[in-house]
Amino acid sequence: MKKLESKIYIFEGNMEDGIFSSNKKFFPEDYTEEDIYNKIREYRDNLGKKYHFQGNKMFQVIQKMEDNDDYEDNKYVLLDESYMTKEDYFKEEIKADILVITSKYPNIVLSHRMSDCPVLIVEDREQGISAIAHCGIYHINRELPKELIKCLINNFNSKEENIYLYIGSHIRKDSYIYDNYPKIATNKKVWKDAITEKNNKFYIDLDKAINNQIKEFNLGEIIDNQIDTAKDTRYASHYETYKGNLSKKGQNIVGFYYK
Repeated sequence: MKKLESKIYIFEGNMEDGIFSSNKKFFPEDYTEEDIYNKIREYRDNLGKKYHFQGNKMFQVIQKMEDNDDYEDNKYVLLDESYMTKEDYFKEEIKADILVITSKYPNIVLSHRMSDCPVLIVEDREQGISAIAHCGIYHINRELPKELIKCLINNFNSKEENIYLYIGSHIRKDSYIYDNYPKIATNKKVWKDAITEKNNKFYIDLDKAINNQIKEFNLGEIIDNQIDTAKDTRYASHYETYKGNLSKKGQNIVGFYYK
């Protein structure tokens, strides 16, 4: 089968590019909300200059991190002109798991903040439809990676072989270690051979858990960014920060736009 050419540009911003979370813990104590917004806007503008887009043309999504009623699981939002009324698209409050855009809107960025958990991007290279989702343990456990692919298949009639998957940088198995079996990992099918015990430590393999649930699809290609956020000095890591390594404090950002 002929490999289709990508129509999108994928980028990753790390601590060298700034902090992309508005959480006050990442900024000086005397910073106001306006100060934080202005600083993040500065980081986004600089990131845009680096990767050839406008920093105010970036969308982000507000994703639930646990079971609640904010929105139904696997909700997707298809962006159109109705979301593009503000001067800064980052100010749009979009609550969903999945953000979708078509090639009708070039140079409009879809992005998601992350520190250790992968951001997944799927591209239907035939139709010009792409989507993004952040997948932590909670989301992987409820099979969001699988639902991300099904979003294109079921709602936009994408063919499996035309879908290309990008798995962004994230913490790797050798770095992601729990003292106990993670209680949130309840989906046995998803976590089969993805959590291994050694010397009373549990090693978490997010790649394996993702692939366990998407192997049923005959995708055009899976591109897996091999960067380990826990080890790469450029990247923020929540896991390393929690262990006391404050040099890893921050949040990265992963995104894409149509060329």
